[in-house]
Amino acid sequence: MTTGEIRTLFSFNRWANDSLLAACRALSHDEFTRDLHTSYHSVRGTLVHILWAEWLWFARWRGESPMSVHDENDFPDVNTIEREWHKVDDERREFLAALTDQRLAETFAYVNRQGERWEYSYAQAMQHLLNHSTYHRGQIVTLLRQLGKTPPTTDFLNYVDEGGR
Repeated sequence: MTTGEIRTLFSFNRWANDSLLAACRALSHDEFTRDLHTSYHSVRGTLVHILWAEWLWFARWRGESPMSVHDENDFPDVNTIEREWHKVDDERREFLAALTDQRLAETFAYVNRQGERWEYSYAQAMQHLLNHSTYHRGQIVTLLRQLGKTPPTTDFLNYVDEGGR
């Protein structure tokens, strides 16, 4: 994995997240917050979980070990989630711009919410986060279908076809 490749994957990640957020704007507040009996209950809960994980891992890459979890009630609508996500994304983009291939291969350590210490390379943790976000976006696609909505296509090759690199 090179820094060029990881930057491309994070650019794709933002595109996919933005595509999903745009689709979620069509939901009423009830649809957005309705408990659909999934891991994070609702579309909003799942979006906030993805946002929280992206924020958490970025903090870990900067040497922090946050113990807090985002409360979905702090994010009443799509706009609130989008604003926070873009803030995290913009700061992460600066971090990735300064990242070198050598540092990507280096390890970092953090303490999780259970007090356990873990250590991974930046490349491993970044790949994990990207996979995590993709997994939960897939859950939201299913939730949107359950609500009778047409979800966006967020495949990597669609990103490429739309001009992403």
